[in-house]
Amino acid sequence: MSDPRMTSPPPFSSSVPWWALERTSEVQQAPGYGSEPSGYGSEPSGYGSEPPGYASEPEVRIPGPRHMAGAPAGLEPVPAPAPAPAPAGVDISPTYRGAVVARLRRFSFLHARHAWERRRRDPLAPHGVALFYCEPAGRLYDQLRTATRIFLGDDEAASLPHLLYGLAQHAREGYANNPGFDPRTEMCNKTDSMSAQAVFAGIGVVTLDTPYGDWATAQRTARSEADLPGRCYARLIDGTMLVLDRGGELQFNALTVDCSVRDGNTQYGTPSMHWRWNPALAETPESDPIYHVWRWMGEIGRIVDHGSRPR
Repeated sequence: MSDPRMTSPPPFSSSVPWWALERTSEVQQAPGYGSEPSGYGSEPSGYGSEPPGYASEPEVRIPGPRHMAGAPAGLEPVPAPAPAPAPAGVDISPTYRGAVVARLRRFSFLHARHAWERRRRDPLAPHGVALFYCEPAGRLYDQLRTATRIFLGDDEAASLPHLLYGLAQHAREGYANNPGFDPRTEMCNKTDSMSAQAVFAGIGVVTLDTPYGDWATAQRTARSEADLPGRCYARLIDGTMLVLDRGGELQFNALTVDCSVRDGNTQYGTPSMHWRWNPALAETPESDPIYHVWRWMGEIGRIVDHGSRPR
């Protein structure tokens, strides 16, 4: 079977999901998420749904790759609601994009703090994943809901594209084998409270591998967690692509946001935040290492969006 390619997101449109179009030079094929992979080429085994949080209590180990054994426990998880039939589309407003950026920035900082605290004891992987949902009944500035997961560190979790590929297999197998599959509980270990009407709106990634250096280098050179920069990616259901670079103290804690949509931000004047319109994000060449990050984020989004709809 030929390898699936990442589909190129279309220009901003609230009615056409990014995965609905493809480049003429690419072949579209659907991978997906199943239960928890025991290796990125083997038959998936199950994802544990362990208590979430950013505390330093030891987690319970389950069979399978170390990074799938669960994230640090501590905070009580909020049970995710049963999935409900999703409406035809989600209106991704500039305000919603701004909320996604703020949430990813916080997630990136908390992930960096916890990874730093545990760098020598039961370390974490340098990557985390977030699923975004839109609460249609919420106020304009309070519609974003998220479900997140961080991973234990091992060789398989060190590569962000391969980690996303494994999650894609988990989603595909989950929806294929379980009509009640809910990625908020099966794929994540911390979920916001949301109603049954909440609609899937996109996927985000945080990583400690940044343009300033990879995670291994940062551990050797940083004086504290405050020195750790972070990078984030987001793909929303309307085709919006976002890249966030969060600086540490050496970078004055600045945040740079590249957005594929021109009207991407309503939070003008936010201190230490600079937004740039960058339509080239939608045409990342295959030779770019980030191509496969976008590719598998797109596949995860396609599978979750399709699986959330009435059957």
